[in-house]
Amino acid sequence: MKDCLPGKEFVFKMPDGRLVGRAKNVSDLANLIKSAPLDAVLYHAKGGHYAPWLSMLGESALVAKMRGLQINDKTIRVALLRVLRQ
Repeated sequence: MKDCLPGKEFVFKMPDGRLVGRAKNVSDLANLIKSAPLDAVLYHAKGGHYAPWLSMLGESALVAKMRGLQINDKTIRVALLRVLRQ
């Protein structure tokens, strides 16, 4: 599993800017998505924040799979985890 360069971690935040955690690789990101408040997961999903970071890691296959995800309050966490854990 590829780690990002120092300073390029995915900064997982609440919509109001409070820090939830940082991810240095896909596994870390999946763990944050699993445990973070739903508002934070939705904030990053609706803002399109996951794909650019995954692209930076060279995870183009994951980015392609994320493009087809429906973003809604009830299923986004499970849908993201399915993509990231494949």
